[in-house]
Amino acid sequence: MVDRWRKQGSRPLHDYGFLRVRSDRYSHPSLKGEQDFLVIEAHDWVNVVAVTPEQELVMIRQFRYGVGDIRWEIPAGVIEPGEAPRAAALRELREETGYSGGTVEEICAYEPNPAYQSNLCTSFLVHDARLTHDTEWDANEVIEVVTMPPEQVLRMIEAGEIPHALLQLPLLHYLFRHRS
Repeated sequence: MVDRWRKQGSRPLHDYGFLRVRSDRYSHPSLKGEQDFLVIEAHDWVNVVAVTPEQELVMIRQFRYGVGDIRWEIPAGVIEPGEAPRAAALRELREETGYSGGTVEEICAYEPNPAYQSNLCTSFLVHDARLTHDTEWDANEVIEVVTMPPEQVLRMIEAGEIPHALLQLPLLHYLFRHRS
């Protein structure tokens, strides 16, 4: 039977600045003893599906250190302390791509990996996205910005060219809802 585990305690292990690691101790009513679990305290973040007036999607390409290769993505980033997710989405879109948009709607919110992460990702759809600013990349960002038709993005997902599941989810939400 699935019962709720009971948290017995928590202790910090390490602070890396952009994430912290802690150990949480839990017990379960049907198991003997207690068990320690590692938890990554990462910041909440946002993803942005931006659609131009021509109904093209604003896509980016950048190098990803974790896989050591260049990936197709949508604009995304960390929500700053005290910042609303919607404002973070618009800020990240502007900083990474130079685009600003009109109507903004939440597509979905999800837990990236609740097995050992404590954060939430919220994805937004930005309508009427237009190039209005210079980019404002972080010190370690080098980004290529491209617009492309939704059908091409779907083909790229199907071909495995966008393997990041947390980016596929909002794109597929959009593509499913706005298919011709």
